[in-house]
Amino acid sequence: MVGVIYARYSSSSQTEQSIEGQLKVCYNYARNNNISIVKEYIDRAQSGKTDDRTEFQKMLRESKKKQFQVVLVYALDRFGRNLHQSVDNEHKLEKNGVVLMSATENFSNDPAGRLNRNMMMSFAQYYSDELSQKIKRGIGIKVEKGLAISGGTPLGYKVVDKKYVIDEEKAPIVREVFEKYASGMSIKQIYDDLNSRGLKSSKGKEFNKNSMHTLLKNRKYLGIYIHKEVEIQGGMPQIVDEELFNKVAEKMALNKKLPARARAIDEYLLTTKLFCGECKEMMIGHSSNKISKGGVKYNYYKCKGATTHSGCKKKMVLKDRIENIVVDECRKVLSPRNIKRIAKEIVKIAESYDDKAELNRLDGLIKKAKKETDNQMASLRVCDSDMVRDMIFKDLEKIAAELKAYEKQYQLETARRYTITEKEVIAFLTKLANGDISDIVYRRTLVKFLVNRIYLYDERFTITFNSGDDEVTITDVLLADIHKGVGGARVCLLNSEAHSKKP
Repeated sequence: MVGVIYARYSSSSQTEQSIEGQLKVCYNYARNNNISIVKEYIDRAQSGKTDDRTEFQKMLRESKKKQFQVVLVYALDRFGRNLHQSVDNEHKLEKNGVVLMSATENFSNDPAGRLNRNMMMSFAQYYSDELSQKIKRGIGIKVEKGLAISGGTPLGYKVVDKKYVIDEEKAPIVREVFEKYASGMSIKQIYDDLNSRGLKSSKGKEFNKNSMHTLLKNRKYLGIYIHKEVEIQGGMPQIVDEELFNKVAEKMALNKKLPARARAIDEYLLTTKLFCGECKEMMIGHSSNKISKGGVKYNYYKCKGATTHSGCKKKMVLKDRIENIVVDECRKVLSPRNIKRIAKEIVKIAESYDDKAELNRLDGLIKKAKKETDNQMASLRVCDSDMVRDMIFKDLEKIAAELKAYEKQYQLETARRYTITEKEVIAFLTKLANGDISDIVYRRTLVKFLVNRIYLYDERFTITFNSGDDEVTITDVLLADIHKGVGGARVCLLNSEAHSKKP
């Protein structure tokens, strides 16, 4: 097979040493698995929380040329730390006939392997976005004291002795914006007036729609010190009173709601998961041009084959109805007993995939550097030549620098590795089972994490899960309800005896 390597390090915690280690492990894996590497894509000082990375996007584009069949990464977190984006990007590779492989996490392509892979991809994202309320120690101290943190000072404030104080020259501009918007002026009218007077935003630029929205939504003007999930009432001086702020917030919400139906972009949760049972083509999102008397727009999933040469006759299904049932089935999979079973399997699989090749490599380099240091020190003790002593000192400085770099990389590699416990997995899955079913982020995570594929027929559809559970088949009674857009559903399980034993 022909493959390429994708490597990345973040600006906050890693260096070029990380790229060297990633490439070494990837090339070793490629040799052992008969993969011929033809190119490297390397993003330096790029976060994995977004896929807006130059070399990453170039790799996705060039996968369309079908000149390679494998993208090899040191670990899945190099590919991305956002589960939703990572799954979508992996699907783009699959459409181009390219497989994503990890050199240190040999995930199998069966349901258990996919579930474990999704778990590893989810942990960093889910805990940081949904569970973790901790603040890094250094920033935490500043937050507790209400000290200014780098990242921009809102218009109307300035920093004196590391504390936010009111900028008496610019604070009146903030109050003026709030008062004018509350009185009925449009955002465009307000920023046109400010710009005509030569006034500037907090970034020293002309005001525009975005800077106006940011200003009018900034709750710091209420005197609330805000940093990430932490809010401290009275943590900074107040510029706008609560009554005026709330009046503006209500007006903005009303203005946003009025045109929303005409321009809303709906998210289709089952994209890349839902397939036509008749022709096996993917089902894609489809929006009706008709809007009901109540202002409701109807969205559907439509077989891709119906619009191509295959001419599939598969009927469309209502988006919300089928998504609601799939989400409900996902929650049923996460029963307390099932969660414990899945947790045991996840930990077992994770332990079997634990590859310490890079740690062993760095450990060897550290030991070698220390041994060289001892040898040079021994030579120094018996040396009586000034010239030779100077050479030894230079060698010792070089070895010390290398040792420091190896030890730092070893610490980073150790911190990067996940040691998953059953308790952590159970907490994660329990949180997933008890999320807010109306929250789009929660619904998306649930489907991406648990669902493998869904095949939709006219009389039924079948869901297969990454958890290894039996398939779930939804009957023609349910599909009739979906087409009619009414409530009520009957679920028929293929292996009713197996499911009846689960709580």
